[in-house]
Amino acid sequence: MNKNILYFVDDHILFYSKNNHQKYKYKINSKALKHGKIANTKLFITNYRKFLKINNLNNNLFGDKIYIIVNPSYTKVDIEVLTNIFNSLNYRKVIIVSELKITKLNNSNAYLNYNSNYAILSYIDYYKEKHAILIDKELMFKNNLVKILKEKVPKKNIFCFGLNPEIADFIDSISSSPRLNAFHFSNDDTYLIDEFIS
Repeated sequence: MNKNILYFVDDHILFYSKNNHQKYKYKINSKALKHGKIANTKLFITNYRKFLKINNLNNNLFGDKIYIIVNPSYTKVDIEVLTNIFNSLNYRKVIIVSELKITKLNNSNAYLNYNSNYAILSYIDYYKEKHAILIDKELMFKNNLVKILKEKVPKKNIFCFGLNPEIADFIDSISSSPRLNAFHFSNDDTYLIDEFIS
């Protein structure tokens, strides 16, 4: 795939380079990102430029096109700010892609983007409306997440992905709960980029 793809999660940048077809996972200052969004513009730009330089991924002279995958909690203002930041970084074209367009969300499933500092539950309700619930770190303890899942997505197949290193243990623990069917992907951390590439 001939695309530069970027995704933010926790305090990491996930990047796919069109030039060498490699995936990168780079930890940045935790104050630069929050809930998959840029929280400190100046700090983010400094860290992002460092990431590009270390990995020799600088833009060409006329700028590259970049696809940025955003989680469902992004608002129009968040997207406009994000686009302006990347335009200032010499990207010729910034294309925003919603996480919901990549996941194969339907009436019988739900997706849980399960990270260390937050989780986002995406599902379609009885009235065929799409929903995305942001669950902050303080609310991510097992019993509370099970309660949310039972209330919002009972009897649906729940597909989990994300950067949380305990994702497999979490899936095992909730799978024993009645009315919950949970699964995770072997490529938990790069699932969205891998799906977008394919």
